[in-house]
Amino acid sequence: MDEMREALSWRRMALNLLAAYGANWIWVTVSLCLIGGLLGVPLLPHALPFFSVSVSILSELGALEFFAAYPSLLLFIVLFMAPVVEEAVFRMLPLTIVRNKRPDLAPTVVFLVCGMLFGLAHGSTMSVMIQGVGGMILGYLYLTNSRNQLTSYFSCVIVHAMFNFTVMMAAGG
Repeated sequence: MDEMREALSWRRMALNLLAAYGANWIWVTVSLCLIGGLLGVPLLPHALPFFSVSVSILSELGALEFFAAYPSLLLFIVLFMAPVVEEAVFRMLPLTIVRNKRPDLAPTVVFLVCGMLFGLAHGSTMSVMIQGVGGMILGYLYLTNSRNQLTSYFSCVIVHAMFNFTVMMAAGG
């Protein structure tokens, strides 16, 4: 019986991962199409490279030429370092602290605030809206997959890395 319960919880976690990933992409696509429609400019192909805070920071520092020579290092940063660090800072730390220190505070409020801070960290007004909602989706995933803190954290890291990978591929690798 315990084995069946364990298998169901892993299946549920996998479905949550896929749902969060899909919800992020649906939200990004719809948002970019709506904003592009309002501005009269197709944003989807042009806005994709700026959905990673790591790539945005590197371009501001003029370091993209360096990483063009070492693409494996850029892949490491965008697909491993960014998800690991950002999920620790924007999901695991705040949601764990609030869960332990203020259990009376509604989780919805906490993941809304975490999501908006995640969007702000990505730098532009469009990022606050788009990555902010993506951050909220990841916050919901963190709270939903709360079998323990580690599985919650790694489920968010996996979705974040999948999302970054898809953005890089859509932007032309």
